[in-house]
Amino acid sequence: MEPILVVEDDPDILEVCAAVLQQAGHAVIKAESGRRGEAVLHTSAVDAVVADLKLPGFDGLDLLRLAKEIDPDIVVILITGFPAVETVVEAMKFGASDYLVKPFTQAQLLEAVRRSLQQRRTKEAYGILRSQLRGSLALGALVGQSRTVLKLFDDIRRAASVDATVLILGESGAGKELVARAIHGNGRRQEKAFLAINCAAIPENLLEAELFGYERGAFTGAQLTKEGLFEAAHQGTVFLDEICELTPNLQAKLLRALEEGAVRRLAGRTPIPFDVRFMAATNRDVQEEMRKERFREDLFFRIDVIEIQVPPLRARAEDIPLLAAHFLEGAAARYRKQIDGVTPQAMELLTRHDWPGNVRELKNAIERAVAYAKSPFLTPAELPEAVLRGAARHDRHRFREWKEKTLERLEREFIERALAEHGGNVTHTAKALGIHRSTLQRLMRKHHLPVE
Repeated sequence: MEPILVVEDDPDILEVCAAVLQQAGHAVIKAESGRRGEAVLHTSAVDAVVADLKLPGFDGLDLLRLAKEIDPDIVVILITGFPAVETVVEAMKFGASDYLVKPFTQAQLLEAVRRSLQQRRTKEAYGILRSQLRGSLALGALVGQSRTVLKLFDDIRRAASVDATVLILGESGAGKELVARAIHGNGRRQEKAFLAINCAAIPENLLEAELFGYERGAFTGAQLTKEGLFEAAHQGTVFLDEICELTPNLQAKLLRALEEGAVRRLAGRTPIPFDVRFMAATNRDVQEEMRKERFREDLFFRIDVIEIQVPPLRARAEDIPLLAAHFLEGAAARYRKQIDGVTPQAMELLTRHDWPGNVRELKNAIERAVAYAKSPFLTPAELPEAVLRGAARHDRHRFREWKEKTLERLEREFIERALAEHGGNVTHTAKALGIHRSTLQRLMRKHHLPVE
């Protein structure tokens, strides 16, 4: 448990506070005066300070200012017998976590310490997630650190190094278009257009015109000639999402266009050549679609030169905290809210949920939580009901085991790797990670790493 400094000039209160905190499992350092507390802060690493506001010579506000200079994230709880509004406001302005009014109960003391330490741990956990985000491997808008997503990144790089057609398979919301954009963004056509269209979102007659273009007078209202997607994306990339939704007629026309490398506009007679990289995606079982003769075999074999499977989010649950931090940063900026992290209870619910809507569902859940947030921390109260129900279906004991083996291992490995990159220098490592030195030391103690 975290070491706590208790500073109180009343010996009875000092002993009672120390005893209560020790019984709760904390290591306690006692100081009978403000000056003694000052000396302890200069010589010992403590995670929290509980101090009387009225101390002779060096009072609670002096201790608060000093503690925050040494460690901006330290928890400071002030005790006062005279809770003047001005004093409380000043204490909070300088970063006091809480204050207790004499006489207070043992339960009130323990709750103030528990709540304040939990908020600091939540803020620190978010800070290390943001550091991991900055240091994690990413391709385009794809983020992750699991073995599953690292394999996906490898598949993307291999596909980007050549110019073959690509079929991307995966559940709805898993990020198939992001994969296509990452392939385009890392290939030789990256400076050219990437044009995408969802085949399920447009009626057949309009979709044909969008894909292949049309000549003036091709149909009522066609007053001008319009180029299609393949022409507009010349030398770039065309991405057809939900390709299995194409009708047999459009499948045949698409196959012909790909085979010939040319399109015929509606009402047009002359083939117009194009040079595009073609990619397609579907959330359907393509083999089943072909067996039921809803998708042409010859088109499948034409487009399935490189096949990439995008894993569902439940298959890479260790990426959920990282993705949550990624989406939280974006949503907080859009809503202009100061969000300092996700409480452990809320993060547990996020990682226990199966996410049938995959990454898209997670993004929407975080966006909703930020929009509803009334405090600097996202709590279970802000999460959608579907997430709460989904998490309740999973065994908490098995989740805790998985968390210890997976999430905590990843955090420890990240810290170890960062320290190794800076020769074990805590100050340099903390600066590189964007966190305070004392925060890194606390994380090192948490993971039983040697602290200098």
